[in-house]
Order: sequence, then C-alpha cells, then structure tokens
Amino acid sequence: MKNKSLLYRFNIYQKERFPFAILVFTTLSVVLSSSVIVITSDDSILNHLPGIIIGTLTCLLFMFNIRVFDDFKDERFDSRFHKERPVQKGIITLNEINFLNIAGLSIQILLNVFYSLSAFFWWLLALAYSLIARMEFFMKGWIRKRFFIYNALNLLQIFFLQIYLYKLIEPALSWKNNLLFIHFIFVLFNAGLLDVARKLKRKEDETEGKDTYSSRLGMETASFMYSCVCLIVYGLFLYLLFSLKKSFILFYASLIPLAVVITSTILYLSWKNKASTKVVEGLAILFYLSMHLLLVFTRI
Repeated sequence: MKNKSLLYRFNIYQKERFPFAILVFTTLSVVLSSSVIVITSDDSILNHLPGIIIGTLTCLLFMFNIRVFDDFKDERFDSRFHKERPVQKGIITLNEINFLNIAGLSIQILLNVFYSLSAFFWWLLALAYSLIARMEFFMKGWIRKRFFIYNALNLLQIFFLQIYLYKLIEPALSWKNNLLFIHFIFVLFNAGLLDVARKLKRKEDETEGKDTYSSRLGMETASFMYSCVCLIVYGLFLYLLFSLKKSFILFYASLIPLAVVITSTILYLSWKNKASTKVVEGLAILFYLSMHLLLVFTRI
C-alpha cells in the first residue's frame, strides 16, 4: 500500500472517515437553508451565489479539519479499539492527512480574506475552538470519560462556523431576526442527529471503548433518544417553514422523511443486524437533507 500514490490512499481514507460524496450535499444543504434565513423575502439566493459557493467549500474543508484533528487526538484510542481504520491499518499516516489539511486551511484563508473580512473573523474563532477541542479542552483523561459532555463540546465546533456562514451570505444581517436563532438551534440539533445516528450499533459491533450511544444507553434507550432528536428537529423545521411561508404542500412533503426516519429506528430495534445500522445512518442523512432543502423551497 505504501507504494500507492497519496491520492489513491487518501481516496480509501475519505470513503471511510470523510465521505466527500455525501458531505458535499449535506454541507450545501446547510449553506442553502442558512441563506434563506438571512436574506430578505424580496431577495433571491441566486444573488448570493459567490457566498454560497465559498461557504460550501469552506465549511466542507473545515469539517475535514475537524476530522483530521479528531484522528490526531484519538490516535491511541483508535489504535486500541478501532484497528480497522485507515490510519491504524497503515494505509495513510497522520502526517499525510495533516499535510492535506494544511493545504485545505490555506485555501479557506485565501478565499475568505479576499471575500469577507467580517466573516473571516468568525472563521478564526471557529478554528480557535477546534484547536481547543483537539487539546481535549485541556482536560485530557477527565473529559473523555464524560461521554455525553465530551460529544456535546465537540459538536459545538460548528457554533462559530455557523455564525461565519450567516455573515458570509449577508454581512448586514440583523441579530434581531428571531428566525436566525431558531435556525441556529435547528442546525445544531441536525448535526446532533447525524452524530447519534452513526453511533447506533448492534451489540456485536460494540467495542470495549464504549464510544457509541447504544453502548452507553442500550439499544432501546438510545433509539428513544434518537427519535426525540428527530422530533425536535422536525418541530423546529415546522416553526421555520410556516414563518417563512405557509405552504401546506411543503408540510405534507415533510411528513414523508419524518415517517421514514422514525421507521428506521423500529427496523434498527427489530432487525438488530449490521444492515439495520446502515439503514438508520442512511435515512438520517436523507432526513437531514430534506429538512434543510424543504426550507429552501420557500424561496422558490
């Protein structure tokens, strides 16, 4: 494998640890729904295409930065409990993905410094927080043992990044816009939804590291938690939808992904096999995309 090119080996790495083919669409959906929230009702997202493109590329590369930082801080843990991962198998080294990450950070800096300095300030805050997260919030050992606190603090890495996105799309945005805060919470819960979905496993796939919600809570309780997160996301979606546009067509359309994602938890508990965990994760992504993109249709 060492004889293979870096590009070849990185392709193997990204398929498992950072699937670009999926993340391009999930990232774009967040950027588009964020655009709808910050622009005025008589404006069009087409007028903000440069910001949308830069925002999508920046957020995608920033999420890669978070993945690389995670792989660095989790090296010892993964070497013990996840020996099947690309870094642990020797397919690619931490130094190699770090080199690619530095290139990605350089691209982000160049794009944003020349496009919007006010948005770039929030990007810098996001980077600073991610560096603190890489240092495990200066509580190494203690914080990792607090699974739920640890995951919540890591999830907040998108806090400043989301504000960056709002400022990038609309530099003159009004903080008095109540929908801005609802959408912000909506984005955080959506990110949490994906995090919980990918950490629902069957008992046979759990490790002694206990780094999943199902290992900590049990399959039934973890599934209930996941369903609650889905319902919270949907409730926030409805508030945003009817605030932006009273469209019953979009409301009825939204019931389909809701029904599908709730059904996936039933399948997860009924089948209790590897296929059911993949179904949960796949349909969580579909639900995530639907919630964001249906909001975009209020401006079309």
